Amino acid sequence: MSTLRTLRMNRALSLFELARLADLPARRLAEAEYGVRPLAWEECEQLAFIFGIRPNELTAPIADAQILAWPQPITQAAPALFTLTLAATLASAALQGDLPHFNLPLPPEPVRAAQMLSSLSPRSGQQAAQFAVAGPQAVPEIPSPNLILRPAPPEPVPPAFWLDEAGPRGCPLQPSSGTVVITQGYGVGSHAPVEVWGAVDLAVDGDGDGYADPGATWYTPVVATHAGVVEVELESYPAGNHVWVRDEASGWRTGYSHLALVTVISGQQVRPGEVIGMVGSSGVSSGPHLDYQVWRGATNIDPTGLVGR
Repeated sequence: MSTLRTLRMNRALSLFELARLADLPARRLAEAEYGVRPLAWEECEQLAFIFGIRPNELTAPIADAQILAWPQPITQAAPALFTLTLAATLASAALQGDLPHFNLPLPPEPVRAAQMLSSLSPRSGQQAAQFAVAGPQAVPEIPSPNLILRPAPPEPVPPAFWLDEAGPRGCPLQPSSGTVVITQGYGVGSHAPVEVWGAVDLAVDGDGDGYADPGATWYTPVVATHAGVVEVELESYPAGNHVWVRDEASGWRTGYSHLALVTVISGQQVRPGEVIGMVGSSGVSSGPHLDYQVWRGATNIDPTGLVGR
């Protein structure tokens, strides 16, 4: 039996990625992880489906006996502590550009940090008051009117995806951490003959040892490496949940196999870098990975030099 946080971290999912997968509010998942409110049975069923376990295998983060044994000041301060924890989580996600849009209700009264700290111990309120008054007192120097500050020109950022004569360039796996590795090369094993099965298998090395980690690979976002129109094939053989992206104008098309989830529909127009699914192990597969194919017309192309690992 595992806690929600353990299951989420083992699959390298952020709080908001799990919220999107389970169709549950991120705030609700955070409350469950920190023991503020238990999960409802329906929520356990949704999460169990995502993690591939039985609903009764989800355990609470802290036993009730332990919560009752906390000192009274700590239990009184629990809502304030959870507010601080959730705020830190939201701030971290915003820095990473991963923050979705939420309509969260405002608290009835402004919450002061000194009030939160004072609920923990008698001395904490005094310390918070000292921190509140501490700080620089000097008046900032006003620059001269004749001084014009010009920002340095920004460094040009190379595009993550582009299409040239060699093919669509860029990596279709976009992990939040770790390194993308090739687990089966072009024309090797199940990728032969290349005229039919030419592809490379991609996964995520989460600990830096150079080998794929299933926990880090599961549910990694898969993106289109070029613009085109989507064609979805669910539960196909041997590719499982498979997505084609076709650019009729240039003749290029790319294939993405063994997905756990598909986030696009047939006929949808996608841009380079747009998420089309998440890594899984559907179809004929020995573990979570992405089978990535590149074609120009009827010719299969080796994508090894294109993925830009």
